[in-house]
Amino acid sequence: MLYLSRLILNTRQRAVQRDLADCNRLHARIMAALPGAPDRTTAREHFGVLYRLEPLDGPEHMRLLVQSNHLPDWSNLPAGYLTPSIDERGNPAVRSIEDEIGRIRQGMRLRFRLRANPTKRVSERNTEQDARWHGKRIELRREADQLAWLERKAHECGFVLLGVQLAGADLPDLRITETPKQHGQRDNQRLSFGVALFEGQLTVVDTAHFHQALRAGVGSAKAYGFGLLSVALLSGGAS
Repeated sequence: MLYLSRLILNTRQRAVQRDLADCNRLHARIMAALPGAPDRTTAREHFGVLYRLEPLDGPEHMRLLVQSNHLPDWSNLPAGYLTPSIDERGNPAVRSIEDEIGRIRQGMRLRFRLRANPTKRVSERNTEQDARWHGKRIELRREADQLAWLERKAHECGFVLLGVQLAGADLPDLRITETPKQHGQRDNQRLSFGVALFEGQLTVVDTAHFHQALRAGVGSAKAYGFGLLSVALLSGGAS
């Protein structure tokens, strides 16, 4: 069973402020809502945890979406960590999305949102990068490189980007928003991640691979708020 939790964070609360400033602290806060994992596996992978932070109605509130294959327990969050409920669903709001994923089929056209950490691994034979980067991942900063990264992931994940006609050419119907880098601290090591938010439209071409992408996420740094692929049906969404 797959669950989606929606939490509206109170950014005036001190614990929230500390978590938002350190992606490793936020990761630990989320994982505390789930039980321990079996030996030789990480809890994030075992419980299929993916999450995304996004602003909501001004700077005082942030929305945290958390996907997991185990029902989380948010009762141990610090007092004041969440805002009062903003609608009838409550805060936090938790629901199963298993049936929604099961209804997605080949040929469907969907709107999507993906907060990603686009990277590439530097080849040992690369002569353009310093040798200290060989075999390591580096972030992709140019929009053209980020688009190429997304198109590669789309091929792997069973979908294609929908396009628009502009000046006689087919271009992806896509918006890429680059936001400030995300930082954190883990075991005296400083963490830093490039961030790109992709929003656009897609067509499902391989149901099995697309379902897997929805469950497992897209790209790297999933433990730190990247890779959650969110979709919604377009009007007239069956092609």
